[in-house]
Amino acid sequence: MTSSKRRVAMFCMVAVVAAQSIAHADGVCAAGYRTITAEGRAVMIAVLEAGKKALPPAPVGWVILGDDQVSAPTSICGDVQRSPWQYQFTRYYQQVGDQDARNKVIADAAAVQAAAMQKKQPRLDAVMARMEKLTQQQVALLQKGDTERAAALNEDMAKLQDEYKKILDEGDSQQQFDAAAARAGKDLEMSISLSVNESRQSFVPGASNLPLPAGARTAVRWSTSSQGKNSESAMFLLGDWRTTTPGEWRLWPRPDILTNAAHGITVRINADPDRIEPTVASINFASLAALLQR
Repeated sequence: MTSSKRRVAMFCMVAVVAAQSIAHADGVCAAGYRTITAEGRAVMIAVLEAGKKALPPAPVGWVILGDDQVSAPTSICGDVQRSPWQYQFTRYYQQVGDQDARNKVIADAAAVQAAAMQKKQPRLDAVMARMEKLTQQQVALLQKGDTERAAALNEDMAKLQDEYKKILDEGDSQQQFDAAAARAGKDLEMSISLSVNESRQSFVPGASNLPLPAGARTAVRWSTSSQGKNSESAMFLLGDWRTTTPGEWRLWPRPDILTNAAHGITVRINADPDRIEPTVASINFASLAALLQR
């Protein structure tokens, strides 16, 4: 529960920070920042609100984290003022409907691990007692200045340590617990981001192509792993994107619209591998593509 609360707090913080300002790509703004007018922000908010409607609601048993509100930047760097302005919205989802079942999986595995440990404990205690006795012998020898005989006991100590570890590693209760933890942590979180007017995108090497939804110029999917947890990401580029080098795409601005209007849209999904396809199917890509016709 504590980790879930931390994730909620982190997601909310990220959503707030990401909407504060549009900065130059390298963090340096030679021309200084310009305040965006209320009218200029209204255009961006309208795009984000329309894009937000294209995203799916929380699946059954899931909730949407944070206030789920769009927010437009308040300033822009003068260096990039004449280029399409970048802004974004991210929706974060979390699975909550089966928390009791997930907790039981962990509790059952922990009980098995505890029972296995209880059976091993007498032997572990016996080995530990021998290690303590050997340590006392070494200390006594060192106090007498007999470092050679004290060092000779290191080999016996190493054997006892190996014996202790062998007993500790017997059975598969730890593997069972690790597998249970992996099952309990599977398909817990998901995020979908809409980024408007990002100037370029580079794909992860080895990413595989996906079928193109309405209005998409390219679509790819790749796997990621963090702390033993596998997830997948999918990215869709809508608008006039052109390849510059292998694996890299650059957005081609629309010359007949305002810089704060939608020139191109990037959709990113990060979720459990089994949830990518149904999530893609639930996004209204046609309505997103329509934003690029305004």
